[in-house]
Amino acid sequence: MTQSQRIPQLVLILLLAVSSNLPESLRAAEPASPDASQLEFFEEHIRPVLIEKCADCHSGDTDAESPLAVHSRAALIKGGDYGPAILPGNAEQSLLYQSILRTHKELKMPPDADDKLKPETVAHFKRWIEWGAPWPVEKSRPVATSQKNKAQKLTTSHWCFLPRTAVTPPAVDNPHWSSSPIDRFVYARLQKEQLKPVGLAPRRTLIRRATFDLTGLPPTPEEVKAFQDDPATDEVAFAKVIDRLLASPAYGERWGRHWLDVARYADTQGDVGDFPIPGAYLYRNWVIDALNADLPYDQFLKAQLAGDILAEREADPEQARQLKIATGFIALSRRFGNTRYEDQNLTIDDTIDTVGRGIMGVTLKCARCHDHKFDPMLATDYYGLYGIFESTLYPSMGASNQPSPAQLVSAENNPDSQQKINEYWDLLSYYQHQIRNHFRPWLKPTLAEFKEITAKIEAAKKNGKPTDKLEKRRQKLLAAHKGKFRELMLHGLPWLKAEKARLVEEPPAEMLYAVIDGKPHHSRLHRRGNPENPGDIVPRQFINVISKSKPEIDKTESGRLELADWLTDPAHPLTSRVIVNRLWYHHFGQGLVKTVDNFGVLGDTPSHPQLLDYLAGQLIEQRWSLKALHRQIMLSRVYRLDSQEIAENTNRDPDNVFLWKYSRRRLDAESIRDALLFVSGELDREQGGPHPFIPWHKKGYSLNAPFHQDYPTNKRSVYLMTQRLYKHPFLGRFNGPETNETSGTRDSSHLPTQALYLMNAPLVPELAAAFGKRIQQSATTEEDQIIQAYQLAFCRNPTAEELSDASQFLEYYREELKTEQSDKDRDTNQLAWSGLAKVLLTSNEFFFID
Repeated sequence: MTQSQRIPQLVLILLLAVSSNLPESLRAAEPASPDASQLEFFEEHIRPVLIEKCADCHSGDTDAESPLAVHSRAALIKGGDYGPAILPGNAEQSLLYQSILRTHKELKMPPDADDKLKPETVAHFKRWIEWGAPWPVEKSRPVATSQKNKAQKLTTSHWCFLPRTAVTPPAVDNPHWSSSPIDRFVYARLQKEQLKPVGLAPRRTLIRRATFDLTGLPPTPEEVKAFQDDPATDEVAFAKVIDRLLASPAYGERWGRHWLDVARYADTQGDVGDFPIPGAYLYRNWVIDALNADLPYDQFLKAQLAGDILAEREADPEQARQLKIATGFIALSRRFGNTRYEDQNLTIDDTIDTVGRGIMGVTLKCARCHDHKFDPMLATDYYGLYGIFESTLYPSMGASNQPSPAQLVSAENNPDSQQKINEYWDLLSYYQHQIRNHFRPWLKPTLAEFKEITAKIEAAKKNGKPTDKLEKRRQKLLAAHKGKFRELMLHGLPWLKAEKARLVEEPPAEMLYAVIDGKPHHSRLHRRGNPENPGDIVPRQFINVISKSKPEIDKTESGRLELADWLTDPAHPLTSRVIVNRLWYHHFGQGLVKTVDNFGVLGDTPSHPQLLDYLAGQLIEQRWSLKALHRQIMLSRVYRLDSQEIAENTNRDPDNVFLWKYSRRRLDAESIRDALLFVSGELDREQGGPHPFIPWHKKGYSLNAPFHQDYPTNKRSVYLMTQRLYKHPFLGRFNGPETNETSGTRDSSHLPTQALYLMNAPLVPELAAAFGKRIQQSATTEEDQIIQAYQLAFCRNPTAEELSDASQFLEYYREELKTEQSDKDRDTNQLAWSGLAKVLLTSNEFFFID
């Protein structure tokens, strides 16, 4: 270790020593500006637990059982008889964490061991305390949602709940910024902020940016050359590129992946065994195909929320089938526990959260335990929606204690077909229960007696003796254990197994992992979010502050179709704004509203509110066409700006909120993998199908042996098998999809471990070797081969210096390999080219979009 390396470590040690000896009052100080995601985390994972599990005994009232109160951050820091309950930033030393972890000698919370918190809940508290225990300031709430006003119409002044305004683009005095309405809004704000925009990006940069944006893949050298050589004006030439990319099947694969993040798509259920869902891929492919067909966004949402109901009105059998498949948006809500519908309230909560944050950009689930602390949403709003989804039947592929599927949906538009499917799974589940429990000690006496009685009956018949009493006893044994082991006693275990195997091979119809309506009903409010503590009945309804009137829900249906109609009403203030902001986020790396999943009080306000409303109006005017919106955004001057820095602008607007340049971005996980495969010539462009899961009847999963598998493929990353409980070995290292909750954004980390993975993981050397072979076959001279390599990897020609460096690298590599005696038969030329290919594929330029 050098002297220069020792100095930073010494400084770090000194800093740690100083910070550990700070006064308690300073270490417990309010954290510096907690971000919106941390506050959302608190509202979702911490506050509900404090209310449900702690508030009864720790209310802060004078007659409370304990002096410790949990109603505020200050109260927790103040603590009780044992001292401060939390030390912000230090979970391990916090009494609250020690008590819920149950490691404290005296404090165990909750006191009853049977009521202890789940490990993931304990982990949430640790994470929250380590963050500094961020707690939202409740000094200005948009509405007081007390019990007294729950029957009243709520009002609010918060921007996102207000109707969109009809906006006219402002006039600007710069001709370069006046041709596009988008540019006029942006330039007017730049002038207000006294920021000077940079110039336009060169065509080479622009086509690479646009191609990755719309398809998730790099352009080919031929496409780059065609664009650069196009004699048309920049605007006309670029419009041709955009139209070509929007027409590519790769567009749906790229933007389908973005929507699948919102839909928290996974190929497994998320229960303790993380059971695979063989039919999930149908929903994935439906999303991709719908986006490629430019299905209007309002219809796109309606199909996912109420496709099964719409299917009943569809004459075309295949169209009806596709509509049912679309309800995978709801069906793929996460499952919990050991039995199929254990903690179904949490599955419905996941559905409501996905509809809330994914479609409307509001944190509806924060109204599960109590009225929303910040936004004008009541607990009755939450349970009005809860009743809609509780009136919906969710499918299951099984659970550790019930390994057979249930409530799968017939692909046919035929009530008789659905009835046969229901009876089929009931019978299989009935047989499965007998097979799984035939050896139980509590069952053995019954089986033994039945066998004995049966033998006595046969003997009595042979001898001509009466069997009435024996038959009566036999019937009682058949009815024992609620009659759930009748076939086991009558036919035996081999017959049961054979019959189950026969049924598995003879399903009555094609079955989909989709939803259908159950028995429509209103739900009861869950006091403090606890379904075992029900309150008043809450009629099925939507969000009070937005709804013009009480919805008229068909009494024979769940209400999902009415919900879909309400969400896609052009007058709805949230739906169009949210999807416009999502598109803007993916094109620019930052939304007009930075918190793309939260437009509420804890979220950010729009940087360009008039532009947001203008584009939302444009989307509706253009019949909800997402492709038309892409085209409008990408043809703007602001999208075509260069990414170069201007020091004065950087000082004024370091995060480029006001769009004076294009922000340089790292490729997302899927684009990294797909680009590596594409450039190396190894990408399989065919659409993905089902995954090779072991059939459900041949393999079960449990808490101690959950499903965990990876299926290698060279298809695009959107077609990779995606689990809830385990990250993909490649995508997970590069901030891949969040599969356990809706998420419209991705982190973009830059870690040494990522570089080390690329250097050592088998995938990259394999693709580098393929890239090396492709380069050698692309041209006859080494110089032309190097040029081709740079064009494929970076969409440009190498500089003279880069050309020289690459040539020297190849020569040096070959000479070094020749000096090694380990394997004289090695192809040193191929290995040298593989080495150069690996350098190019793992370079900074390959991973970033300018």
